[in-house]
Amino acid sequence: MTIDELFRRVEQSNVEVKAAQKDVNISRQLEKNARAKRLPDIGLEAGVNYLGDATILERDFSNPTRSAMPHLGNLISLSLYQPLYSGGEITAGIQKTRYQTQMASTDLKIVTDNIKMEVLDCYLSLLKNRNLLSVYDENIKLTKQLIEEMKVRSEQGLALANDVTRYELTLSNLTYDRSTVANAVEHLNYSLLVYLGLDEGTMIEPWLGTDEMNLPDLGASHWRQEAEMSPKLKRLDLAYSQAKTEEKIVRSRMMPMIGLTAGNSLEGPITNCTPVKNNNINTWWVGVKLSMNLSAFYKDNTSLNAARMQTAKLVDNRQAEKETIDRKVDQMYKYYTEACRQVETQKKNVELANENYRIVEQRYSADLSLLTDMLDASTSKLDAEVRLVNARVNVVYYYYQLKYISGNF
Repeated sequence: MTIDELFRRVEQSNVEVKAAQKDVNISRQLEKNARAKRLPDIGLEAGVNYLGDATILERDFSNPTRSAMPHLGNLISLSLYQPLYSGGEITAGIQKTRYQTQMASTDLKIVTDNIKMEVLDCYLSLLKNRNLLSVYDENIKLTKQLIEEMKVRSEQGLALANDVTRYELTLSNLTYDRSTVANAVEHLNYSLLVYLGLDEGTMIEPWLGTDEMNLPDLGASHWRQEAEMSPKLKRLDLAYSQAKTEEKIVRSRMMPMIGLTAGNSLEGPITNCTPVKNNNINTWWVGVKLSMNLSAFYKDNTSLNAARMQTAKLVDNRQAEKETIDRKVDQMYKYYTEACRQVETQKKNVELANENYRIVEQRYSADLSLLTDMLDASTSKLDAEVRLVNARVNVVYYYYQLKYISGNF
């Protein structure tokens, strides 16, 4: 599995990424709901009731007499209110939900990048441990050969029994260390399966292509410039815009609301005349309604001050986050360049170890060196190769750390 395929699977299958995507969809629905507030409010009321007889009393509540009433009452009413001006509250509410949708999209990007970085760390650790496992396997193989030769030499009186014991102890330690690495490989492989939503039992073999082996050095200034587009900074910018919109919403509560009203009502019986008429009365109306919440002038002042403080706080938060990103970019770039230098050093070490192994192998074939010399030469060769792979892995890791910090995944 390549790194590109690894990232594609994260975007498609990771549970946390899917949950963040659902947050985006929820925000879009809330945005539609906010836009619907521009539509008219239409109300329909219908009912049937039983009217009891009326009781008529003197002004001093004496001499009660009963007045017969029509007992069946009915009501059908249709009303409409179309907002014309709301002090900017509806427009600001729509804009606020738009910012929420953009923030949810940015959060999706942040969550996806975080998971990608966690998965990449696991992926590269798996690569390192698989290489280390091959080193232990080769060392165990050579140590077993050495023990067999030592036993033969001991039987011939050419080696001490203690030498055999010493290498058997080495074999035991190698076997134990190998089991620890094998367990780490299994755990890292299982963790990747969980991250990627793959079936249990699948074995992942990390593979670094040519592009990962030849990553460019773009310079610290490039990464600082890329960091200006960091999703974390973008989110703070959106939060600032949302806070300014919240100020508008609070101020809009102190403004009058104007709307168009219309309606029609059919009601019976007619009880506002004497005698009561057992008839239906139909009325309709069209007009303009003005309303204003005067208490908002002394109740919402603290809310407005709090909104302004929140806006000012977000300015400081953005500056602090930018400084943090700059420091991380500088640190990771130094790690990256150091890892690149390590690769060149390890390449030279591999050449030297290969040359040493070639010479010792020739001497061993001519019976001019011992198997222990072959073991040491082989161990040095394998160790140098592992160090080279690990150095290259570190270059990849720090390169993607720079991409992660700058939000350039």
